[in-house]
Amino acid sequence: MKTKVPFASRALLLCCFVLGVSGVIAAKLVDLQIVDSDNRRGIAAEELIDKEIIPAARGRITDRNGEMLTNNIQSETLVADRYHLRDLIAVCGGLAYNQAIHDPRWDEDDDPKARQGLVKEYNRKLLENATLKLSQEEKAAMRRNLKPGDAKANRLLDYDPEVCRHYFEQHDRLVAEILYPFLSHMEVEDTAPAEPQYKTVTTRNAKGKKVTRRVQVPAKKRTRFMTREDIVEKIAQTATEQYNKEAKAKGEPTRSIRNDIVLAKGLPLDTADKIREALRSARIHGITVQSSMSRSYVMPEMLCHVLGYVNHENQGMSGVEAVFQDRLAGRNGLREYRHNARGQVLANEDDRYLPPSDGLNLRLTIDMRLQTILEQELDKGMRHFHAKRGCMIAVDPKTGDILGMVSRPAFNLNTKKVITQDGTFNRGELKDSDGKPVTGDFNFACQTRYEPGSTFKVIAATTALETKKFNLNSVVNCSPLVVGKSSPITDKPYNYGALPLWGILAKSCNPGTARVALACKWENYRGFLQKYGLDKPSPIPLPNGGPCFISDGSNIVNFSRMSYGYAVSVSPLHMAMVYATIANGGVRMRPRLIDCILTETGEIYDECPPQAEARVMSEKTSEDLRYALEAVTRDKNPNGVNRGTATAAAIPGFRIGGKTGTAKKVRAGGKGYYEGLYTVSFAGVLPVDDPRLVVMTVIDEPHPTDCNPGGGTVAAPIFRGAAERIINLLNIPPSDPEAYEKYKAAKESTANN
Repeated sequence: MKTKVPFASRALLLCCFVLGVSGVIAAKLVDLQIVDSDNRRGIAAEELIDKEIIPAARGRITDRNGEMLTNNIQSETLVADRYHLRDLIAVCGGLAYNQAIHDPRWDEDDDPKARQGLVKEYNRKLLENATLKLSQEEKAAMRRNLKPGDAKANRLLDYDPEVCRHYFEQHDRLVAEILYPFLSHMEVEDTAPAEPQYKTVTTRNAKGKKVTRRVQVPAKKRTRFMTREDIVEKIAQTATEQYNKEAKAKGEPTRSIRNDIVLAKGLPLDTADKIREALRSARIHGITVQSSMSRSYVMPEMLCHVLGYVNHENQGMSGVEAVFQDRLAGRNGLREYRHNARGQVLANEDDRYLPPSDGLNLRLTIDMRLQTILEQELDKGMRHFHAKRGCMIAVDPKTGDILGMVSRPAFNLNTKKVITQDGTFNRGELKDSDGKPVTGDFNFACQTRYEPGSTFKVIAATTALETKKFNLNSVVNCSPLVVGKSSPITDKPYNYGALPLWGILAKSCNPGTARVALACKWENYRGFLQKYGLDKPSPIPLPNGGPCFISDGSNIVNFSRMSYGYAVSVSPLHMAMVYATIANGGVRMRPRLIDCILTETGEIYDECPPQAEARVMSEKTSEDLRYALEAVTRDKNPNGVNRGTATAAAIPGFRIGGKTGTAKKVRAGGKGYYEGLYTVSFAGVLPVDDPRLVVMTVIDEPHPTDCNPGGGTVAAPIFRGAAERIINLLNIPPSDPEAYEKYKAAKESTANN
């Protein structure tokens, strides 16, 4: 009797356990089949849908005359998804179909159901052969070492790793066999070690002396045609896996395995379609052909800082490409294909097709004819004067339109190689004097800040004329001036004694300018700094360095130095707009880079009209200042002023105005100035009687061999070279046709001799 009671208890417990497990299974089945059936059907349906992204074309960019500056090139990229290529179920499906079609029974019976049964038979054999013969306890022990959420890793516990590895190798070779006919003409880099190569590079140090050094350069990449083994290696990443195996044994960090592997780029559209069909027919999953749009630039070495460039994902990284990313990018389209479990595409009215929406187009205010002239003349001038950096900006003073903007160093928009006066370099190859890499991305015209020197004197002249403290002919004491406890303000080696206000600009007199500014008071002077917009960032849709740096003018020493262009840091664009304000009658215009935004059909989406921001001065003051600027370029001036500082900018027959600037460069940390290092500039107005153009030229660290570095000897001749060509391009009539014809005849005679 005693032995029957424990047995009955055990039997009861066993029955309860069986009923409990059955109840859990039943509840799960109810959940899957009834409660969550809609969701499960959706998941299953999703697995039978292939989605293809249709890339949108990025908006085009043109100059003001409609000249195309950018192109979009549709390219097809062959990508291997290694995650799926290492999924045993997917791999066995591809291998089973490949083995089935080589079975004699395949040709004996062309019934689709019979053939599908043959594929299933081979698939079952492959999975059975890979199944691990382990007890449940052994599997549980192995499973404890895996993450619970890693479904793929947990599933592989059921299979022999060595057999799986063999299947993966077979499948990789099968993929290579299918793809090789389409990729055999593709070139790949030859990884065999090459002999090191060197070249001699000549640069200039901070003192302008030539320094020659021998540097190692990357050897030219050797290429060969792709082989089947190359395809297998790209997918398998054997070298990385071997390294990781050894690293794990040593307890060292491992390298990451790439899942998205680019097998080929730039495939023709017809080749891409053939590859898709070949993969679909062979029931290979994990290899896709992705369509994309790549950006190319028609004139890649021009206008690089304005246009900017895009990255490999077609995202704008600099210039207007970055600023107008949302307008240019567009929206990708989508196409869906439904297929059955055998991989056959099925026609279905539920297939979705969403067409791509191309990006909007930008029309710039840039005139590529002027841009070409500025780039060529700046390069020629920088080579002649051995300068490190520089820029030129051309502005229409009436509208604020930026007609041309060039900065140096530069870069190639397509290759990203750095372009300097010493040649073309790969990124990272060229270093500056501080050892930092030179990329060419820095837009000197907008982003730099420099002490402008005498081009800043027009601020004091504007304040003097507008406040009525002085008129154009007011005589000012120009002898050396001591302000506070600082060193005297002089024009060494000159002492002009006394000059009229316009003569101070013509001779670029420092003590005279300081006396004028001090007489006008800091409060009034600061008001005109603000009216000119120097206290704010330039409102141009380009990366820039923010507002100008202006010292505290309540300190009389700072104020006196600021009046002639020290103790203040500006950008070339700020100064270009100052002179555009003077040239257009006294109204400050917003710098305008975008003429309009257009739709794909050419309709105007956004007009982007010119905008007047503020009236800075009266028309009378503007006229007086233009007269003073003309005196700067004249060889002969009345009242004993004689020649101005920028006679090298003059063009006989035209009334050219402008102002020179020469400033020593501030030492690193702002303590003192470098000896012999200057930033020189010239702001030119063409012509002063009816201004059509303002051209700002800034040259950093020139080292001329035939003159002293200065705005009048370096920047002014560069301006004149550009102005002479612009006159012919825009058909600007001379004010004195006879003088201009005589000048052209003399120039042609000199060229012929």
